Order: sequence, then C-alpha cells, then structure tokens
Amino acid sequence: MSDVFDAGSPDTIAAVATPEGAGGLAVVRLSGPRAHEIAIALLSQGGAPAELRSHRAFLGVPRCPSSRAELDEALVLPMSAPGTYTGEDTVEFHCHGGTVPARLVVEACLELGARPAGPGEFTRRAFLSGRLSLDQAEAVADLIAAESRLAAKGALGQLRGGFRRRLQSLEAPLLTLLAELEGGLEFGEEAELNAPADRIVAALEAARAHVDELLAHARAGRQLREGVQVVLVGAPNAGKSSLFNALLGESRALVDHEPGTTRDIVEARLRHRGCTFVLRDTAGLREDGGRVEAMGVSRARDAAGSADLVLRVVDMSADVETAPPGSTGAAATLDVGAKADLVDAGDLARVPSSFVVTSARDGRGVSELKDAMHAAAHADRLDAAAALGIVLNRRHVHRLQTFREDLAEVREAAEARAAQEVVCSLLQAALCGLGEITGRVFTEKLLGEVFSRFCVGK
Repeated sequence: MSDVFDAGSPDTIAAVATPEGAGGLAVVRLSGPRAHEIAIALLSQGGAPAELRSHRAFLGVPRCPSSRAELDEALVLPMSAPGTYTGEDTVEFHCHGGTVPARLVVEACLELGARPAGPGEFTRRAFLSGRLSLDQAEAVADLIAAESRLAAKGALGQLRGGFRRRLQSLEAPLLTLLAELEGGLEFGEEAELNAPADRIVAALEAARAHVDELLAHARAGRQLREGVQVVLVGAPNAGKSSLFNALLGESRALVDHEPGTTRDIVEARLRHRGCTFVLRDTAGLREDGGRVEAMGVSRARDAAGSADLVLRVVDMSADVETAPPGSTGAAATLDVGAKADLVDAGDLARVPSSFVVTSARDGRGVSELKDAMHAAAHADRLDAAAALGIVLNRRHVHRLQTFREDLAEVREAAEARAAQEVVCSLLQAALCGLGEITGRVFTEKLLGEVFSRFCVGK
C-alpha cells in the first residue's frame, strides 16, 4: 500500500479506443515512451514530418512495417507528456470507421514494439501519472455508460472533481489533527494526549456529520448510474402489461384477456425528463394460480420490496378497492387507475384523487403518469447530486460507512483518554481507509477491481 507512485512505464501500449462497427471514425490510441518513435516509423514514406509537434494534427498514411502496404489514410494527432490523457507521450490515429482499418493500424503498432493495452489501461495510467484521482477514473467509466442526461451530468461533475473536493475538505482537518498529535508524540507507549479530548471529539463529530452528508447521496448515486427501479404490481388483468407498453410507447409485454399472462418479470428502460427508469412488469398478485404462476407472484413481491417506486395498478372498470393492501416495502408508491376508456364519466368522478387515471388504449393519463413518476423519484434530488458531481458507487459507500465506524472507534479512544500513540494509530488507519476512495492510498488489488469495469481502449 502506498501513496507515492512511479508514473513511468517501460512499455508502450496500443488499442482501438472507439467501439467496433461501422462509423465515421475509428480512433487508435498509442501511449508510452516510444509512442512518437513508433508513429514516425509507421508513417515513414506516408507523410510523417521529421519531428512530431505536440497537439498539431496532420494527414498521414500508416503502412505495414513488413510489406510497406498502405493501411489507411488517417488524421494523426501526436501529443507530448505530460499534457495528455495518460500523462505519457501519446499518438492518436483517426482512421476511417469500421473494424479493419483500425485493427490493421493496431497490428502495425504491435509489430513495431508496442503491446496490446489491457482493459482500462489508458485510464489506469492517467491515474498513476496523477492526471486523475481514482474516483475521477471511475467517473470516466460512468460517463461512457451514462444512459440519461442526469447520469452524464453527474459523471462529468465527478470527473471534474466534485466528489474529490468534498473528500479533501473532509480529510484536511483530520490530517491536520493527526499531524498535531504525531508532532507531540513521545516515545513511551503511555504518553498522554497532548490535545484536549473535547477538541478531538469535536473534530471527529464534524467529520462524521460530513460523512453523513455524503452518504445521503448514496441512493441518488445508484439511481443516476443504474436508473430508478419501478415495479408495476396489481391483480391479474388489472392492465399492468398494457400500461407497461404504453409507458414505453412500444409492445414489449404480452397482453391477453386471460388472467395470469405474465409469469416472469419483464424489464425495459424508459427515459423521461433526463432520468432513466427501469420498468418491471410483474405477475398478477393472486393466491389461487398454478405452481408456475405462484413463482411469478413471489418474484413480483420480491421486486416490489426492493423497488424505488411501485406502481399499484387497479382496473377501474372493476373496482378501485382491489388495490393490494398495505405497504409494498418500496421507497415510494403511486396508485394508478387503468382502463379509463372502459369507465363512464360518472364513475371516473368517484375515483379517489390520489389515483393517476390512465388508459393504455387511448393514451389518457400516460404522460401525467410519467411526470408523477418523475416527481415520486425526487428527481430534484437526483439533479442536485448530479450538479455536485457526487455519484457514489458501492465501493464509495462501503468505504464511507467503514470510515464512519472508524471515527467512532477513534472518538471512543479519545474520550477514554487512551495513550496518544493509540489514538494516532486509529486515526491514521481510518484516514488510510478513506484514502482508498480517491486513490491517495491504494493496492494493486484495488486497482484491479476498479479498472476491471473498463473496456479495452479506455
């Protein structure tokens, strides 16, 4: 474990940095100490200048090193360290889109001495060179994977240092306190605290409150990254599947007059007003179905219990009192009246005002239901988290929760007037654990876990 890195690397890596498939461009990235040398060799007799000028693009013709066959006509962008993504000398070849030209250029780079880049290795080098903190590196993966405007906004905010700055403001007072305690540390194990215990406790309590503020964004971070989990529940033939299809604007779930059509969970993603909702249509809730249907009902109840939002769908042409009783276990619930097209105006007027009235057949209320889902998901909270650039993932949440527990242990030792060496040791260990979020402290195992999420070329 270390917080001092050697950013240098003995080898040069190459990979296609854009997705496979037909397109306007395919970018090959070459990074490392021999990047410029390999690029010049690749482009000799193909338009390469005698000396590459950093951040000055030119048109070149990469050639096969062995046969000298032309591989493509590419826009070549050389960049010199440290002003590059990886912090190393880098060259990008902007080839014609498609699989073959870029692959041939990569193979030529490998023939000239580069090696294939591993998953996330470019971003890993950006971290090791100090260009990005570890949480910023994770934000790169989140930005690439973003499925909504808010998810992209949050990932970009974190990449721009929003979360890192909050962590630094959390760490700074505690690092100052640790330096003060270590500065007065005597050799004897029984040395007493040289700072008032109440001042130490006050600093620890302020840090705990700061941690709680960050953890308050945990749900928003998950929802930004994974989408708001929405489950439709209700009695058989209540209109769940028809409503599911109406929300999506396409036919994804089977619809039939026969009760119990839906047996397993059907999932699809809906984007509305910058948010991603993960919709799950479930089996109708009843107790007298067959064995397979009972399994579907069980899955429906489990899904509802873990959802962010449950839509309790009721067939208004039957009876609004058929709504499933009691709590669903979800963070929020919306009562939705379905099949409004089958209900006359007088009966509709008697539907409780708490219901969102809809019809999958004529589209009535579907837009209003989407807006109600947006409000029930507290999208303003998601927007606030995105604006702050605090998109916590599971690793961040675990480390913050552990740090909170560590602070309690330090506080207990300080209040008990434990030896100063003990308090220092506990506080130092707590800060080391917290440092794993930004990578101020890291292990190879930690880096492996983080960058295994990345694709080759990123």
